[in-house]
Amino acid sequence: AKKILDTPSREYVAGADTVGNEYDAWTEEGVLEYYWGEHIHLGYYTDEERAAGYKKKDFKEAKFDFVDEMYKWGTQAIDSSKVKKVLDVGCGFGGTSRYLAKKLLPEHADVTAITLSPKQVERATQL
Repeated sequence: AKKILDTPSREYVAGADTVGNEYDAWTEEGVLEYYWGEHIHLGYYTDEERAAGYKKKDFKEAKFDFVDEMYKWGTQAIDSSKVKKVLDVGCGFGGTSRYLAKKLLPEHADVTAITLSPKQVERATQL
């Protein structure tokens, strides 16, 4: 596995180094989705889980916990049942947006997702 991670899959091209272009390339190659799944962010681990060893908790479960904790943090000053709109900035493949849309249901809130990567929009639409 180390050789795979140490070997670039493509040459660096000067001038093509925008964030959107990189995410497009990683999306086309399948790198992000292969390693990260639909949620391109880290997971959430309680103090007890960290003390026990983060590898003991399923990484995908930790990512859903992260989304739930972000939502709790973002709504702590308001009644979360009154949330009407959610904006997912940097949505990647839209995994978090889809999760929140199911959790909040259309009758409760609209979820909008944006990304710099047209390829990620394309993949999110496929999923």
